[in-house]
Amino acid sequence: MLKTQIKLAWRNLIKNKAYLIVNLSGLTVAMTCFILIGLFVEFELGFDKHHQKSHSTYRIVQQQKGNSYQGTDLFAVAPLPLGEALLQDFPEVEHVTNLNTGGALLIKDDVSLVQQGLYTDTNYFDVFTTLVKEGNGKEALEDPNTILLTESLSHKLFGNRSPLEQTLKFGDGKTYTVKAVVEDPPKNQHFTYDFIVSYKGQGYYPNDVGSWVSNNYHTYLTLDEAQSHTDLEKKMAIYEKITKPAYKKQGFEFYPEYKLQPLEDIHLKSDINMELSQNGDIKNVRLFAFIALIIIALAAINYTNLATSKSAQRSREVGVSKVLGAKRGNLIVQYLSESVFLTLTSFLFALLLVTILLPYFNEFLNREISFDIFTNSPILLLLLSIALTIGIIAGLYPAFFLSGMSAVKALKGNFLKDRKEGTLLRNTLVIGQFAVAIGLAIASVIIHQQLQFTQNKKLGYSKEQLLHVRYFEPEITAKQDILKEMLLKHPDIDKVSLSSQLPFNVTSQGPVSSWEGNVNKEQLYIHRTYVDYDFLDVFQMELAQGRNFSPEIASDSSAYLINEAALKALGWQDAIGKTFVDGKVIGVLKDFHLKTFDQAIEPLFMALRTPEFTRNFGEVVVKMAMNEPNETSRFVEETMKSIVPQVPYEARFVNDSYTRFYDEERRLGQIFNLFTILSLFIAGMGLFGMVSFQIVQRSKEISIRKVLGSSAQGIVKLLVKGFIGQILIALVIAIPIAYYFMEEWLQEYVYRISIPWWVGLFIGLFAMVLAFLSVGFQSIKVALRNPVDNLRAE
Repeated sequence: MLKTQIKLAWRNLIKNKAYLIVNLSGLTVAMTCFILIGLFVEFELGFDKHHQKSHSTYRIVQQQKGNSYQGTDLFAVAPLPLGEALLQDFPEVEHVTNLNTGGALLIKDDVSLVQQGLYTDTNYFDVFTTLVKEGNGKEALEDPNTILLTESLSHKLFGNRSPLEQTLKFGDGKTYTVKAVVEDPPKNQHFTYDFIVSYKGQGYYPNDVGSWVSNNYHTYLTLDEAQSHTDLEKKMAIYEKITKPAYKKQGFEFYPEYKLQPLEDIHLKSDINMELSQNGDIKNVRLFAFIALIIIALAAINYTNLATSKSAQRSREVGVSKVLGAKRGNLIVQYLSESVFLTLTSFLFALLLVTILLPYFNEFLNREISFDIFTNSPILLLLLSIALTIGIIAGLYPAFFLSGMSAVKALKGNFLKDRKEGTLLRNTLVIGQFAVAIGLAIASVIIHQQLQFTQNKKLGYSKEQLLHVRYFEPEITAKQDILKEMLLKHPDIDKVSLSSQLPFNVTSQGPVSSWEGNVNKEQLYIHRTYVDYDFLDVFQMELAQGRNFSPEIASDSSAYLINEAALKALGWQDAIGKTFVDGKVIGVLKDFHLKTFDQAIEPLFMALRTPEFTRNFGEVVVKMAMNEPNETSRFVEETMKSIVPQVPYEARFVNDSYTRFYDEERRLGQIFNLFTILSLFIAGMGLFGMVSFQIVQRSKEISIRKVLGSSAQGIVKLLVKGFIGQILIALVIAIPIAYYFMEEWLQEYVYRISIPWWVGLFIGLFAMVLAFLSVGFQSIKVALRNPVDNLRAE
């Protein structure tokens, strides 16, 4: 029976190749999109859930009311004594671990690599599930001179040999003994690493012991499952009696309030300071899931429309079957079999496309999503059930529609006469499809315009023809004059500057209370960056008042430049010569963008890189001609390596580094472009189905009009007119909705575009052209057909 149904389904589908191709391509594209987005959603929602105690693990965050930084007063860090206190004071706390991450130079013989390190304690393995492949991970961390390698790093350094008891040298000169190998951290974990060492062997550790003000750690705890983390949060207020005086002693006007954040919420529901890595956004995940459902639903409904529109060509088949005794149930099974066969075929093609496209999809989203249905049978069963459900739902209406025909009307071919009940639904579908497509198209254009604005707006400095290299080695600073001299020998290098940060990523901020006129000793939280004499020239920054630093004026070692935002915050009109901190202000910089456009320009000061702590890390920035950029880039890297041979320096263009700050927005724009194309494709198919249906319904009317003298142009106009009206309705619906949501999106930016008036008009015209092409082709075809063919039966 099943074999017969499959044969019948295949024969009926193959009889109309155009119908088969349109349906197959539409469903395949929709299913491919649905599976890819489903994999993305599963990946994002699965962050940190591989840990056995993930549901009862929490991260300590602190709220510093009065200390807002980058738009929030929440910080994902905690002091070292807090974890110890929690274990002692609250029996419901089972385990506590502290950790932080950072890059380090590892040296093994002639191989040197900059790798990401995890600095933690022995309790790490009690909180986070990490498989130890060789050695003993927990015991190894008891010794501050031991190191645990991930499998990937072990393979890089030692190949297939066991690394246990081998030694590695760090860039700071310390030597570590390898005591264990652990599995690589999963890609959907909110922090990553290449090696693990104890933080007790790091230089900062002694200063953190007993200090409630030094927030150098990310602290995690596991809680008894029977206990509520909100109750523990309230109890943690007892530590205010310690933190308030400690912070006041350091001159801070705020103190921390500790809170607990579920581990499973960090990746998608956390946007606070000092995150270990860039997080996702639950809103984007929900948007993806919604769009996937919309696309698959529209494709299924399109199939329903197309199947119904072709029903007239099968009316006599239905009539003959009924005359020969076929029951309605048999016909329903036959037509549902065709639908399921088509969707399962589309499903197989979709699986093939997903396998091919997934690497590009990963690159597109900057993710590492895996897909292997043969080793994950639940996923295969889920996808298969979804495909079957789509096939059954999409085929129900055509099956009941066709099987319900009167045998007499079916044989005469006039069963569609006066059948109006589905017209409203089909028209609504076309309007809805185009409204969605038009809305996405408008969003795509606005996102593109905002991204262009971020790239082209004057920033207050130049980022063109600049190369930068990040460094952490004091040798660079110790020999900075020699380095500059060596670099300037290259004919394409014009200027060189060393600074602590790039101008668009000024992250250092702190309070000052000493400035002229501050009689009440108020505190101003101000950004700060440390530069050399050439910094302003290299970045072509402009001064509103005063002068730049000068090597010929000794007092400039304690002088300051401030920006216009700081000038306003300090309450000054003229800043030159005024006392600020421990020196004098010698100039006022015109405001420039310190960060991304979703943050306002805030107060900033610049000082020379005189203090020791400002000199052991930073950026080497080179102003260069673009004659041979790759060769010049290699020259800069090799010159720096000649000073510190074992460090693999990497030169990047400042323009490229700036663009990376908008990667998420860029990806969002590309995603909207992709979904807009898919929506327009599906909307066009829906329109194609509606045109086919109407032409079948009105075939005799069109023939009679031709016999009575109507021209082909008049008939095309008649058919096109109704659909153009539907597009106009879709425009009226889509434009205000799209404008509203995009205005909400733009509110996230302090510096933004105004939505151009022409966007709706442009997209509307484009939709009209698409509609005309979809309708016009079939309209012209039917208008040129011989009317006798349709009137023969009358």
